[in-house]
Amino acid sequence: MEANGHPRRVYISHDQITFASSHARSRWPSLILFSLGRMSELLAGKVQAGFGDASGWLKLFNAAYSEKLGMAVFPGSLNIALDHVFDWFDARHKAHGIWFGREEYGGERDILLLPCELVSLDHRRAFLRTPTTAAKDRRDPWVVEIVADVNLRHHFGLQNGDVVEITVRT
Repeated sequence: MEANGHPRRVYISHDQITFASSHARSRWPSLILFSLGRMSELLAGKVQAGFGDASGWLKLFNAAYSEKLGMAVFPGSLNIALDHVFDWFDARHKAHGIWFGREEYGGERDILLLPCELVSLDHRRAFLRTPTTAAKDRRDPWVVEIVADVNLRHHFGLQNGDVVEITVRT
């Protein structure tokens, strides 16, 4: 853990697991998250309260989000504070990102979505979500919002400060 109490990130590849001793986590199994032929980035962060902005948009455009993502979408998001800034425009994420244009769903902003797996939450399928304006100029760029088919906070009994581990394909 870093001095600020946030977990570090670990890069995992199909060839080898590369990490420094400073990356080691108290829960060793979280380091063994890889599959042959794919690379993933393990993100870990703490649950924190949001402002409720996403819930209004996800409720208003729920049918469009559900159709775009191929699954039901709960009208709300779970905010996770990472120990580092998440770069939505990192080339490693480009092939897996989903662009949801405002003209496509009738909203005011373009949305970026990135498929992920919530490792510490029964490996639940989910998506990182952000408006493009927030991805470029967010006041808290270390925070990622997660959308899923259920209210993650209630379904898993999460409280502010709980650690959630997420894998994102790279």
